[in-house]
Amino acid sequence: MNATSNRLFTLVALVALVVSCYATVVRAQRVVYGVPARTTVVVAPPRAVVVAPAPRAVVVAPAPAVAVVGLPSGYIAVLPTGYRVVTVSGARYYYVGGIHYRATFYQGRTCYVRVRL
Repeated sequence: MNATSNRLFTLVALVALVVSCYATVVRAQRVVYGVPARTTVVVAPPRAVVVAPAPRAVVVAPAPAVAVVGLPSGYIAVLPTGYRVVTVSGARYYYVGGIHYRATFYQGRTCYVRVRL
């Protein structure tokens, strides 16, 4: 073999080596965590496509009638602000505005009744 064929052989071998390394790199990039990458190409349609259900008329039903039961005279549902807890003869009372209230249950809820001490 002469010098020109040696150079040609070396050049061909070098090109083959580079191509094989490039193919390995491309193949390595296509495999992520042992899972091959998908080669599907998604092309957007020429115009936007919106899929939505047809609008429907909404009928709002009236709220069910709730019977509002008032409290008897002297009962309140919530204590006024600024109350103090007072213990008289071992019983707990709430004092606010010169009036004493005692906690009690009325029809399943806690309310406060006015008492005179």
